Amino acid sequence: MKTNTTLNQIFDLILSKEETPYNLIISKFPNIAESTITRNLNKLITEWKIIKNKIWKNTFYKAIWSDFILNYLNKPFFEREKKSYNFDFLMNYKPNQTSFLWEKYKVIQEKYLNQNILSTYDYKQNLRAIENLLIDLSFSSSKLEWNTYSYLDTEILIKYNSVAEWKSQVETQMILNHKNAIKYIIDNRKEINYTKQEFQNIHYLLWKWLLIEDYLWKIRTSEVSIWGSAYTPLDNKFQLEEQFEIFLDKLNQIKNPFEQTLFILVFIPYFQIFMDINKRTSRISANLPLIKNWLNPFSFLQIKDRDYINAILAIYELNDVNLMKDLFVDNYILNLKRYI
Repeated sequence: MKTNTTLNQIFDLILSKEETPYNLIISKFPNIAESTITRNLNKLITEWKIIKNKIWKNTFYKAIWSDFILNYLNKPFFEREKKSYNFDFLMNYKPNQTSFLWEKYKVIQEKYLNQNILSTYDYKQNLRAIENLLIDLSFSSSKLEWNTYSYLDTEILIKYNSVAEWKSQVETQMILNHKNAIKYIIDNRKEINYTKQEFQNIHYLLWKWLLIEDYLWKIRTSEVSIWGSAYTPLDNKFQLEEQFEIFLDKLNQIKNPFEQTLFILVFIPYFQIFMDINKRTSRISANLPLIKNWLNPFSFLQIKDRDYINAILAIYELNDVNLMKDLFVDNYILNLKRYI
């Protein structure tokens, strides 16, 4: 058990840096024998999680975890080891001590915070940018659910309420529900808090007219299976509600709104708190911390379907957030100027 703990601690340190010097690793674990550290580093190398680089007399280690994940996910789901809900995944997260963003936050600081772009964002006056967000996020989030509305059809529907008659009623309603859920967050940004009720409100707006009324406003009470994944979520309603309350408590403690956004993107799908529309709920509600703090919003606009699916599967089956972290930060920076 201690060996696994040491291995995970070393790996977490390497993940937090672009490159980690060997001397830094040694200094971070003064109570662990150097031979034990070396043995764990070699194990991580053989598991394809890190690589070793040597420049003159200096040795560096770098994570290649994303490559490992993609190799893992290339196997059909029925050949991957079955995974159940991991209580430690949430419990081990310590608000303002643990970070899912790690070094990636520096990218946001350099590209956004240090340029003074964020601090003056105005959700009252910037109406054109808000209209762009309504279209972009409604289109991109619906597309991730296999909706066939084109970007132009989505724009016409949202701006002029003109339905693409060759599309199904379900696809049209999905777009409109996204629009209403996003508007709800923007219009109520001052009053909305991170509560069970507010996540249910967002879920309700995304679900309305699409699924049966019996599931509205309710935490699920029965088992769900996830197509294409070896992961099985919790099937006990009381445990599910307990985990959700722990999630809300930690979310409210996190001080960094970007970290809060990623926290939502990770755990709402992982819980599968509702009978359906969990990923949609996570994508829309992930904007809550940004909008509440008058920061630029996030739209998923140029995220590829396969990349998003891989990121979600990595969370489900490996409890690894690195793919989702990269998708969030890279897409956020890519679309910065669109909402200014």
